[in-house]
Amino acid sequence: MFSVISLLLSCQRQAEEVVIEYWTHADEKREELEARLIDEFESEYPGIKVERRVLSSAELLDMVPSSLEAGEGPVLFNLSSEEISSLLISGALEPVDGSILDTSLFIDGSFEGVTLGDKIYGIPREYTNWCLYVNKAALDEAGLPLPRTWEDIVGIAESLSVHDGPILRNRVFDFRYPYYLTFFIPMVEQLGGSLVGPDGSFVYGDEAWIKALSFMQEWGPLGKNLGSPTLVNARTLFNTEDSLMCLSGLYQEERIKEQNPEFYGSDRWAVLPFPVFEDSVADVSGLHYMHFFLVNAARSEREKEAGWLLASFFVDHADQYLEEVGLLIPLRDMIEGDKVQEKPFGDVFISDLGRSHAVYSGEHASEIQNLIGEAIENVMLRGMSPEQAVASLRASVNYLFAR
Repeated sequence: MFSVISLLLSCQRQAEEVVIEYWTHADEKREELEARLIDEFESEYPGIKVERRVLSSAELLDMVPSSLEAGEGPVLFNLSSEEISSLLISGALEPVDGSILDTSLFIDGSFEGVTLGDKIYGIPREYTNWCLYVNKAALDEAGLPLPRTWEDIVGIAESLSVHDGPILRNRVFDFRYPYYLTFFIPMVEQLGGSLVGPDGSFVYGDEAWIKALSFMQEWGPLGKNLGSPTLVNARTLFNTEDSLMCLSGLYQEERIKEQNPEFYGSDRWAVLPFPVFEDSVADVSGLHYMHFFLVNAARSEREKEAGWLLASFFVDHADQYLEEVGLLIPLRDMIEGDKVQEKPFGDVFISDLGRSHAVYSGEHASEIQNLIGEAIENVMLRGMSPEQAVASLRASVNYLFAR
């Protein structure tokens, strides 16, 4: 796939050693795989040494832009779709040499978040959508059916949550705060609204936004007190059976297998399609997003070549990313082949992609996500009316584009 880079650098194996720093977010399963792949890479390309630095997701989002702005930072790094636009527009990213990248190997839309003009600035490392993980044994024991709608989830949570006065001791389900573009925008779309309207305006469809925010307000501490953005991520509790439902991607399966192999090997859990509202007017599932390998435009030519070579080396091992980490790289033969279907409930994830579309990754995407989070926290934690939160959100988003 990237033989031109391979051949160029093969000719330089005896040249002066180049060291490239690779920054990525923490993931124990992926760390094991990539450490092994880096050893193989360095053996194949002895003139290149790789320093892999692991950061938390928050640290990565904070440190990458600031370091690149200062003309420093890693050679190679990864970010998700909604976190790239400002770097792309600023010129901080190095484009991929179009002569070495066979885009036909990837599914349509794979480069949507990293294309500017006629150039591509990233290589997909992960293609993710979220479905609903359910501890079906616990629901069966309580005599409750598997959920299909958000209202079903509320009913289950009301039946099985444990409260000690105003304190929520045991959550049944909670949302994936702060990834609001991924889970909240499809809820708005199910009700007839959207982030960007057909006229190009933002926060389109007041009624849908108000209904979705009202739902979140009723879910939170000032309503039924079934969950909150201030609490530990419910996804991390599902693996140990300390929460009964969560939203997550295919990668969650490998984490269950690692942390609770007995549960993983049982028939006590299942993955269901992303829920809808009872009165949904659009059948929209969780929005899909990608993580991209990106290269720092401020580094030397040889460092940048080596960075793209390492990225392509990782992608060439897509089978191992799927088998060992549960990460799906959007190559046609992966999406259309049998390997995903062979994973537990892999068919649910592939089917739900048909109800999905890409997360917003345009200008100010990261800032817009933060503003949506502020609106949700305003109604859930501070008692602001949904109507006021919608008006404030729209004004704040419009201000971003008027600056």
